[in-house]
Amino acid sequence: MLKNAKILGIFYVKILIPTLLFSLLIAFATDLNFENLGLCFLLLFPMLHFFIYELRLKNEYLFYANFGFSRMFLWGLTLSTSIVIKFTSVYL
Repeated sequence: MLKNAKILGIFYVKILIPTLLFSLLIAFATDLNFENLGLCFLLLFPMLHFFIYELRLKNEYLFYANFGFSRMFLWGLTLSTSIVIKFTSVYL
């Protein structure tokens, strides 16, 4: 279980840090509130997943597949995480 969390951490650290930085930058540029931050996160998180893992690092999916994480599972987790963060930011 801990090994799976570490593997997912490796996967998402490449996406999460740029997403947070760009989301904060856009939120500061528009109007700093949690709804804008959540909307930026909702749009940027899957987009950066696509650019980083589908276009740039295609072969890294094999590494995660060796640990039992399919491409569909990783995409589903990315989309569900971005939706949860968006809805959480609406209620803050």
